[in-house]
Amino acid sequence: MFKKLLISGVVLALIVVVLGAYTRLGDAGLGCPDWPGCYGQLTVPDATDGTTIEGYERPLEAGKGWKEMIHRYAASTLGLVILIIFFLALKNKVQRQQTIALPGFLVLIVILQGALGMWTVTNLVHPGIVSMHLVGGFITTSLLVWLLLNQSNPPLFYKHVLKRHKIFIIFALIVLSLQIILGGWTSTNYAALACGDNFPSCLGQWWPTMDFGSALYWGPLGVDYEYGVLEGSARTAIQIMHRIGALIALTTIFFLLYQLKKYKHISINLITIGLLLFVQITLGILNVVFSLPMAVAVLHNAVALLLLLSMVALMHKVFKP
Repeated sequence: MFKKLLISGVVLALIVVVLGAYTRLGDAGLGCPDWPGCYGQLTVPDATDGTTIEGYERPLEAGKGWKEMIHRYAASTLGLVILIIFFLALKNKVQRQQTIALPGFLVLIVILQGALGMWTVTNLVHPGIVSMHLVGGFITTSLLVWLLLNQSNPPLFYKHVLKRHKIFIIFALIVLSLQIILGGWTSTNYAALACGDNFPSCLGQWWPTMDFGSALYWGPLGVDYEYGVLEGSARTAIQIMHRIGALIALTTIFFLLYQLKKYKHISINLITIGLLLFVQITLGILNVVFSLPMAVAVLHNAVALLLLLSMVALMHKVFKP
């Protein structure tokens, strides 16, 4: 049951991250202006769009409300599954030995995620809070995958990987994580189209006017951040930073794959990472060229998570043989 719950948890976590991206990209983060319900109910009120619900200033938009509530239902189910996983580990009802530390930490992350979900609404989609909520979803999924890999059959023979290569795996994972955070910051500040539909140039130039000083602006709470508050030059700077970060991540991971190609026992991991990296770069370019189509933008988030998980799987195979 422990392993089956972990598999269910991983699948649910993937769904929650994708639904979160769909909600955010569909501008539905405030589809329900309260938390955890929607206009004081457990479901979206059955009323015509534009109706003003008593006690709430924001008019009802049922489509956006349902996007938000379905995301909350999925996240709540995931939280329940993680609690069960924790109690099974606590009672040592696992197939292979698993300490309570990691499941316990996972429960803390889920509690924090719930708080961030509430603050996302109460602080009117503050970019910093929304970005942390996104990062929390990625961390939750990664921890669930690590726990699942702990329950898999260990290899029959240990194959040594050089220490310098292990260090470079950690470095590549850090670079990728920073790029994912930067991608979240780009999305939550509505900077994905700050360069128009130009690629690799930006607004018809190679180095347009940019305000890097405001690009990492952490605004005050209590301000409505829906659709962004930064000037165009600051959003352009964020988009350029994201592109530069993508180039650094691409170079780092490509060099990592080249360095590890001699280790035949991880060849499947390396091929998976390489394919996902190619797909992710392609999706990023398509986002710009076709002005952020919903399907492509959501896939860009999903593949970013899959790329991170493939790096986590590689690390697990190398560090925990």
